[in-house]
Amino acid sequence: MYAPQPYPPKHHTKFYIVMTTLVIGAILFVLFMNNDSNNFGLTSFTVKDTNQGGEELGVSDALDAKQVFPDLNQRDKDSSAKESSQDLNEVDVSLSFNTIPAVKKDAKIKDLELHFDDLNTKIDVNGDKLELNNLKEVNLNVRGFVGQMDFDDQGFSLDGTARGIAVNDVSLSSKGNIRISFNNLHYRSFSIDEIELNNLELSNGDGILKVAEKLSYALEQDQLLMYYFNGGLTIDRDAENSLMLEGVAKGIVVSGALLNFNLR
Repeated sequence: MYAPQPYPPKHHTKFYIVMTTLVIGAILFVLFMNNDSNNFGLTSFTVKDTNQGGEELGVSDALDAKQVFPDLNQRDKDSSAKESSQDLNEVDVSLSFNTIPAVKKDAKIKDLELHFDDLNTKIDVNGDKLELNNLKEVNLNVRGFVGQMDFDDQGFSLDGTARGIAVNDVSLSSKGNIRISFNNLHYRSFSIDEIELNNLELSNGDGILKVAEKLSYALEQDQLLMYYFNGGLTIDRDAENSLMLEGVAKGIVVSGALLNFNLR
């Protein structure tokens, strides 16, 4: 007599059903995202198995065609340094996120609104200290700025010229452009009506990413990279989602614990 063969553990069967469902859903999602090639394409999509030591089950593996959807991490390591944003499709994008990037660049800004209560940081205007006596909070408006801009989650710095400056809606008079500079001003919030950024990197965080009215994705401890962004930027350190972006982007890469995808 032959001993009866034991049935495979039920959790293995459930696991395979779940992973098969994920893969099929991923394939349908990829086909949908690439349906309109004039807008943008999803060139890499990876579903991660968090129950099996972090191994990845890629869409390309399910299709048994590894060249169709190359692995995101390896592709980006090989090509991110070489890729030009001119080769990428431009798409409308909006992002709310709970981490603040570090940005340092030469900038041309039409309109900057900066709200702060840090009255200790020196603000130089045309070589003189801007007096902020008897003020508890300051709303600084800078128009037509050209120069160096630097900000992160701790402070904001400017060094350049502006066509106009106003403090709490009171304009400062000057003939010609106004020289303005300050370093590491501790802000509460600021907004820029239009800014151009290259290789914008955001560390692990939560939020909502919307792309071209086709994709709305909830970010959960995901990393995000935009090769190019042009649009409005708002940062509010007291808000739940401290970063808001609204504009156009080229090349969006999302990498997280469960899902990787790459929009080009």
